[in-house]
Amino acid sequence: MAAALVLALTGCEESVPAAGGGKASGAPGKDLQGAVDPSRPPVSLDPTGLMNALPIESQVGDVMVGGDPFLAQGNDAVEYCVDEESIDCVDVDAVAGKDMEERGDSSDTRVEFRLYSFETVEQAKAAMKAQVDDWRKADAKSGGRWQQKTVDSGADETEAVRDDEADVDVVVMRLGTVVSHIVALDVLPDNVRHAAVVQASQVQAAAMVGSGGH
Repeated sequence: MAAALVLALTGCEESVPAAGGGKASGAPGKDLQGAVDPSRPPVSLDPTGLMNALPIESQVGDVMVGGDPFLAQGNDAVEYCVDEESIDCVDVDAVAGKDMEERGDSSDTRVEFRLYSFETVEQAKAAMKAQVDDWRKADAKSGGRWQQKTVDSGADETEAVRDDEADVDVVVMRLGTVVSHIVALDVLPDNVRHAAVVQASQVQAAAMVGSGGH
């Protein structure tokens, strides 16, 4: 997931067939239309909720297969964040992740999901900003190949970029105290958006269960 690794990837013309899956009907911190509701607490997930918020293969695409999800907490989460994102995120509580690939040896299609949980919204905002700033610096050094994209995911904040030469999309979202990072290799734009919507909905749904929502 580090910028140098992403910039080195190459892809072909396969794509992820988007499966069905809509947004959650509501989420802590937002009303039904997605507007911020100050009377509701921000999205927050404990380690169990973080694992439950990872998408399953059928939600992303009907030909996707995936490995086992992982979870890191405490110092292990901090070390993972530094190693993978190359930023200092000492406030991270837990990290969960899962990778998916398209079935078949001839396909390069791959989607990586990572979720980072923090104690406060401010910590999550700071981590997301540091992550995006780090990518922009790395991109400037490589010649400016990233193109800014718009992805309407339903999250509180979303940053999305694409490298056409490597056929890689990166989407970073913040939902309350949770930061999501998606790397999509050899995936069509509509299916990148679909993956982001699925991930945002999963985080919202897991937060509702954790807070006793319905």
